[in-house]
Amino acid sequence: MTAPNIPPEIDEFLAAHIDTVEQLEVLLLLRQAPDRTWTAEDVAKVLYSQPASVARRLASLAQHQLLDEKPGSAPTYRYAPTPASRDAVVRSLAEVYRERRVAVIAAIASRPMDNVRAFSDAFLFRKPKE
Repeated sequence: MTAPNIPPEIDEFLAAHIDTVEQLEVLLLLRQAPDRTWTAEDVAKVLYSQPASVARRLASLAQHQLLDEKPGSAPTYRYAPTPASRDAVVRSLAEVYRERRVAVIAAIASRPMDNVRAFSDAFLFRKPKE
């Protein structure tokens, strides 16, 4: 189901790759400076966030092939969507977020996160398989 006031391709991208508003903010920040490498600490300072939380968001975005990750004691990240054509979707997302911030935030918040769903599923009672 497409969120109102959001183009379907943006809504699909959000559903597939973005779990939190913080994660979206991290992605859009790195997109603004695609040639710069960032640590979690660098991003946290700009976004006024916690480095540990930002580190999780960066790692997730790298797993979704939106960032290039260079491992190390303090891993660094650079905006590098794979395939490169994803940049057009992220560019559109940045525009939609700038124009309809509340609609984008509502679309993100309205989706259950997979880890919350998995946690709650652990408490479901099921019949043993025969």
